[in-house]
Amino acid sequence: MKTRTIAENIPMKGRLCLKYVRDGKIIDISQDNLIVTQGRNNLAKLLGGQVGMHVSKVGVGTGSAPAASTDTAITNAVKVAVTEVRVGTGLEAEDGTTFSDPKIVQFHFRFGLAVAAGVVIHEYGLFCANDTLFSRVVRESPFTKTAIDQIVGFWQIQF
Repeated sequence: MKTRTIAENIPMKGRLCLKYVRDGKIIDISQDNLIVTQGRNNLAKLLGGQVGMHVSKVGVGTGSAPAASTDTAITNAVKVAVTEVRVGTGLEAEDGTTFSDPKIVQFHFRFGLAVAAGVVIHEYGLFCANDTLFSRVVRESPFTKTAIDQIVGFWQIQF
């Protein structure tokens, strides 16, 4: 009998949906993410009742190395708290409409004007309450955040 890993048993995928708001102009960006091995391990621990494994933060960083399942951090991370969690209903689509799906959770966040100003953002990370990385996205083109920029969005995980 073959022992299967959690990665084989739970077909999870995720997507990061961002809006860069600069001087009233909005740039929409969406990209699939990689749920890293530690994130899958944390999910197993969360289901087993271990505290501190729930997703609670989103971070931006300067690292440009491609995302890998063995990633455990992002470079020079600046993190903000998740502002809202939506599970199953009232989910936001990329076009701003809402929908329901019992297999989806969304983590909404905002990087305000002063937060991460001056950072050349190449990567994004979704973090658990114990600061371990759950998933990671690396953008091909960096975004240099200034003090007049906001980043708003949501990170969606689908089971």
